[in-house]
Amino acid sequence: MLEHCQRAMERSMIGIKKEDKIQNTVIRSKTKVTDVLTRIDSLKWRWTGHMLRGTQEKWSNIITGWYPREGRRNRGRQSKRWEDELKLTAGPKWRRVARDRVQWKLLEEAFAKRHTELRDIS
Repeated sequence: MLEHCQRAMERSMIGIKKEDKIQNTVIRSKTKVTDVLTRIDSLKWRWTGHMLRGTQEKWSNIITGWYPREGRRNRGRQSKRWEDELKLTAGPKWRRVARDRVQWKLLEEAFAKRHTELRDIS
């Protein structure tokens, strides 16, 4: 919904109607506006690094490492966790990578780009 709203605002900025059937890439090159979903992913990545470099007493850091061990799991596909997304970009030792600011910053663009490509495919 955010992406749809942003596209509508960009068309309004340059005075193009939807009936003109101009590609989104052309509109984006004219407006030079950053994609809202890419920006969200970038901020999410930065916040994760900030959170993990902090003290262990923050609830957000504690809940990230928490695994419910009791009870039965539901049938069907496992629900995707935030940690799974981070592992795809930073690897299985993502918590250790997050402590190194320089390396974490380099992976930020890859994280945002991966999500943009996944959204374009689906």
